Amino acid sequence: MDAERDENLEKDASHNSAGEGDTGNDANTNADGVTYTYIDANADGGKDTVKNKIRGIRGFLIDLDGCVYRGDTLIEGSDVAIKALKGSGRKVLYLTNNSTKTPQEYAMKLRRLGVDADPAEILTSAVATAAYMRRFERNSCYVIGEEALRSALAQEGFTIVEEGNEGRAKYVVCGLDRGLTYGKLAAACAAVQRGAKFIATNTDPNLPVEGGYLPGAGSIVGAVRIATGVRPIVVGKPSRYIMEIALERLGLNKEKVAIVGDRIDIDVKAGKVAGIYTVLVSSGGYLKVRKMGLTPDLVVRSLYDLVALL
Repeated sequence: MDAERDENLEKDASHNSAGEGDTGNDANTNADGVTYTYIDANADGGKDTVKNKIRGIRGFLIDLDGCVYRGDTLIEGSDVAIKALKGSGRKVLYLTNNSTKTPQEYAMKLRRLGVDADPAEILTSAVATAAYMRRFERNSCYVIGEEALRSALAQEGFTIVEEGNEGRAKYVVCGLDRGLTYGKLAAACAAVQRGAKFIATNTDPNLPVEGGYLPGAGSIVGAVRIATGVRPIVVGKPSRYIMEIALERLGLNKEKVAIVGDRIDIDVKAGKVAGIYTVLVSSGGYLKVRKMGLTPDLVVRSLYDLVALL
């Protein structure tokens, strides 16, 4: 089975953010010399071709952390934007690499923030990982991750083994774990060294929260990968595995689907892998850019500005 290489763990990134006073159609140039043009639907001479493309999109895959909210704070206008998308008859699927909550818990969080959401509209990397593992024999898993990931795997018929019994594990599944200990890392490494298949929910290096970033699942996955020399199979964005599940759920042709997110190395790359339209928003705080040969189809400041193009 091919494993996807996590470039995020090995390269530094440059950051670029939009100026607060910018209006109209303007450009920002990042440290790599790549220029992104912001599209303002209210500016004179708006981009008609972009508007026509966006108006033809019937389904949106929308990232959560850094796109709809940051930590427990709603990003301004996201609730209005999503209401407008759904009100226009378009399908919305929330697509998150964060494996620490169930779809039900994410739906509750979104509703608390004033965003319409149903658990069936949410695909997490935990759910996608459990679905991906249906192709394997049901057996024992050692998990670095929280209850949502453990529950998703158990629902698919996998047995969770605890630290101390990791020698029985046929699979090591690694996601974000805010209760991480050295013992958990050591147990995961021991199981992988004994031949357990190494699977990662995602390799996001960090998690956007109010005021900055926290370590993401990628920082944990990277520790196991570096210690064992084994690269994991990655299921979450930008892997094709989660994108195939997402597109199947939407039930639309690719040319009618767009992905919206705040990271070029995760969300935009995922869209390119899937062959769909890509929209990068800067509401996550920064446009994270690297020399990856990836250019989003559209860059806007927020979900609200994207919906203004409809």
